[in-house]
Amino acid sequence: MEEDKANANSEMRYIALELTKLAYKKKKSFKAVAAEYVQNVYDLEGILRSISAGTAQKSRQNGRQKAYNER
Repeated sequence: MEEDKANANSEMRYIALELTKLAYKKKKSFKAVAAEYVQNVYDLEGILRSISAGTAQKSRQNGRQKAYNER
């Protein structure tokens, strides 16, 4: 449990450092860059869910087609 917490804290420090670098490079505030990062995370999650749902749907369709062809 403590190791997981230490790992999470390490990841947060790394992300914060990278966002700080991006903020400096883009001449934006850390808060603005962090907000963009968080939005990108949610966008990625949505994309992955839609891909997963599409893959599951395609799999079900292929299964139905296979069952139909085996009759």
